Amino acid sequence: QWKQLENLYFREKKFAVEVHDPRRISVSRRTFGQSGLVVQTWYANTSLIKSIWVMAISQHQFYLDRKQSKAKIPSARSLDDIAMDLTEMGTPKVSKLVTLEAKNQLIMASNGSLISSGSQDSEVSEEQKKEKIMELKKKEKFLQEKLLQKVEELKKICLREAELTGKMPKEYPLGAGEEPPQVRRRVGTAFKLDDNLLPSEEDPTLQDLESNFIIHQKLVEAAKKLASEPDLCKNVKKKRKQEYADAVKKLQEIENSINEYRIKCGKKPTQKSTLALPGERIP
Repeated sequence: QWKQLENLYFREKKFAVEVHDPRRISVSRRTFGQSGLVVQTWYANTSLIKSIWVMAISQHQFYLDRKQSKAKIPSARSLDDIAMDLTEMGTPKVSKLVTLEAKNQLIMASNGSLISSGSQDSEVSEEQKKEKIMELKKKEKFLQEKLLQKVEELKKICLREAELTGKMPKEYPLGAGEEPPQVRRRVGTAFKLDDNLLPSEEDPTLQDLESNFIIHQKLVEAAKKLASEPDLCKNVKKKRKQEYADAVKKLQEIENSINEYRIKCGKKPTQKSTLALPGERIP
């Protein structure tokens, strides 16, 4: 019977009903020091368990409302009493709507109980309080560690962005009174060499020449980026253009050396610099 109910709760795939039966000595392992407490348990998938729990909570609330309404029925009432009752009935309706909204939010969780749903005749045992507090503390500790880990990752990403752009992003997390770190911009230092730089079974002299060509090709690309940067003063821009022209010239010289060696070995010459730098003119 509903008057014997102690608690209704679910956790993940488990649904349990705790009933107080004074005629029976409790043999349950979840007595919490209360005599005559019997626990009935069912298992199913999580969505079904949640639905069963919600229906049980609603049915129990219906029992409480019905019990309360029977207790409030007067023998005889005047018109003033009826008007006063109708005025007071507006507030409970609003509170019930708030309670229903809270229940709908509880359905989204992975566990819930009659106590957390706002029941009127539910009592929280000390064991359940301690268990819930310990669970919440563990969850808080885990979330704090996760937050610190994500903050460190964000700092590394912001520092990397500052090295590339020369400006510290506003998303960099700062503590109370902490100043953002000073980062010097890195320009033209990050590039990846091709895999064909590894030694092969071909002529080692030709391999060294081609490896040197690939390295200088990357240097030409970096020099071009430096020369094409905006907001440069006239002298710096002129110097970088000259460095870029020298790099292109050296690249062409390396290719000429490769072609001379290839012709000497009876192979066809290549035009790598022409393909890599289409339309470029050497001053």
